[in-house]
Amino acid sequence: MKKISEKQRCRDRKTAFLHRKQKPKLLSQSGSSDNDSGVSWRKLNLWIDNQRCGELNALIGKRCDVTLKLPETMNFSSHYDTTTLHIEAIRRLSQSVRHKGKAYYLSLVDFDGLRNISTSAALVLTAELSKWDDAIRQKLRPFVDGWDESILLRFYELGFFELFQNSPVQEASILKNENPDVNLVKYIKGECGDNAKTRQLKAGLREIVGEDISKWIFLNTGLTEAITNVSQHAYPKSRTTDAKNWYLSGGFNHKTKELKIVFYDQGIGIPKSLPASEVWEKLLDRLSGLSLVERKKDEVLLKAAVELDRTSTQSSDRGKGLQDMLEFVKQRQNGYLSILSRRGLYRFSMKDGKAHVKSEHFNNPVLGTLIIWKVTLD
Repeated sequence: MKKISEKQRCRDRKTAFLHRKQKPKLLSQSGSSDNDSGVSWRKLNLWIDNQRCGELNALIGKRCDVTLKLPETMNFSSHYDTTTLHIEAIRRLSQSVRHKGKAYYLSLVDFDGLRNISTSAALVLTAELSKWDDAIRQKLRPFVDGWDESILLRFYELGFFELFQNSPVQEASILKNENPDVNLVKYIKGECGDNAKTRQLKAGLREIVGEDISKWIFLNTGLTEAITNVSQHAYPKSRTTDAKNWYLSGGFNHKTKELKIVFYDQGIGIPKSLPASEVWEKLLDRLSGLSLVERKKDEVLLKAAVELDRTSTQSSDRGKGLQDMLEFVKQRQNGYLSILSRRGLYRFSMKDGKAHVKSEHFNNPVLGTLIIWKVTLD
């Protein structure tokens, strides 16, 4: 054994003294506790490690910095599990508290391998990146050198880069649109109570559709009500959160006459918000024939909330906006309303006047509520 020097002995005494003087409440800050600001970094690390054994493509650096590589395809319809997994990883990692080289934290989201992305997946991905950017005071800068040209053009047309203060994109403006029949409305980012932003979407839709959409009453009221409900339900006062935002986008295919609108909020989700709403007692009556386990399923609550008779509630609570959207699909005879919230899916579709309803449960959650609304305009 090596003899301890007097200098080392002094350091050891000082370390022992400081350890005795340290207050217990500081232990969580030093990494001795699993719980830090309500987030367990040990559980986060374990979750990331487990998902890396599956479909999550994440590279861990020496300082626990994580580079998250997006999959080739992101689409809630055809690649739900992969899409939601990577989006959830962004949310978890961007919220983690750094623990001196112990806790994983998000360093880079790599778009280079992404080749196909749906409008709804692009909106949710953008929302999570914007949330991350807000948390670090608008310091994100997209690196686009390795991006696929079609992906670069898609995000450019959707106004993705306009949401970030450090935008590098200039060359995307000269790329050729391979599908000139489709026109998009740029992303609209709003906060709770910011109902005026619906006018911005309506103006954009009027421009690409070529008609005044205010004549379509159920479309007009459905959009307004959806945003109002975000303020009332998605972000309850009891929930502490750094941002209470919602995101909107839309597109119109001039060839097929299909209008598509996508709305997303990062709140607690419709199923979780229902017990605090005015329609809860009506919903319980509607679900009384089901077992207690069935009543708690997200997809069951979604279906009941959408299909609950609005006239029986005599209120403008959660459900009216969704029912207006549903009614617009019924009027047009062709289209669908798809709602993903938490682990549930509700989808009402019509083709040539024939209706079909689908409910589904997922293992991976949607972190908030995603509403996809598509109709064919004659």
